[in-house]
Amino acid sequence: MASVIQLQNVNKAFADRVVFENLSYTFQKRAYHIIGKNGSGKSTLLRLIVGLDAPDSGFILINNRSYTAKNTIKPNNLFYVPDDLAVYPFLTGKELISWLAKARTQNDDEVNQIFERLELQAHLNTRISEMSFGTKKKFLLSSALIGQPDFIILDEPLNGLDKKSQRMMLTILQEKAANCGIILTSHHDDFFDELNPVRPELAEHRLFERTAQLVV
Repeated sequence: MASVIQLQNVNKAFADRVVFENLSYTFQKRAYHIIGKNGSGKSTLLRLIVGLDAPDSGFILINNRSYTAKNTIKPNNLFYVPDDLAVYPFLTGKELISWLAKARTQNDDEVNQIFERLELQAHLNTRISEMSFGTKKKFLLSSALIGQPDFIILDEPLNGLDKKSQRMMLTILQEKAANCGIILTSHHDDFFDELNPVRPELAEHRLFERTAQLVV
């Protein structure tokens, strides 16, 4: 059975600010580029999906299993990179990826290829706290590109990357899209067109679907 993420009547508010109201949507195993105005809840939606936050009511099901505030078991088949880069500052880049890779792949060649393609070899022994924003971002993105998840979930993945790294990220995501779903947010509206994504729009506290057509 194909992997799916289902949101059923999800409600979420912070104090008196409603973010989602009876939001229902199903993500299939394909590419999605979530769009919406600043403050519409794109980052909050991703945090709900991966279990870092909980809905006030409603259900989020990963492959028909519910993850709620009372369920301390979080989905492990979703690889997620947030827009903020809070990570262990005392680790080196190599230590960070080695730690994450243990649970995701036994293929050292795959890890080394990611390092090479994102030009990270020179920074493997640099501590996270000493890295530039862009280098740190590439290491975190690497962590989501290792192994075979059901879904790769990325919040503003292009922030901090130079144009060469952006193009390489797109190439890698195109390769990954053959076997997993991709859910991302980005202000680069047209950059991901080559993934031919579905573009759900967050508006009025819900998701409304728009489909982008690939221009050849």
